[in-house]
Amino acid sequence: MSESQSVVGNGLKLVGEVVVPGASELLEGRIGSGLVHNLLAVGAISLLSGMPVLAGLAALAVRANSYSRSVTGQNLFGGTVDRALTAVEGAVTPRSGPTPKSSTTT
Repeated sequence: MSESQSVVGNGLKLVGEVVVPGASELLEGRIGSGLVHNLLAVGAISLLSGMPVLAGLAALAVRANSYSRSVTGQNLFGGTVDRALTAVEGAVTPRSGPTPKSSTTT
């Protein structure tokens, strides 16, 4: 992919995040992660509706994390979020390859 295509693609992801939280992950094909980001943003807005500034900041943080993850492959936040998203993606996305063998000793 050329650099100009990458810039345009990242711009579309950013605009998508403004409209739909998790859009950049959805555009990357990471459906599970995109849905988790969307639910987190909507949940933060709903739960913190009595504190609109905090609700907006929480939703912004979730959107920024989704965008960062789609562009760089890295979460903005620590390993806990990364492990949770990886678990969700593993449950949603079928894995290919051999099944791990259990090690049993007799």
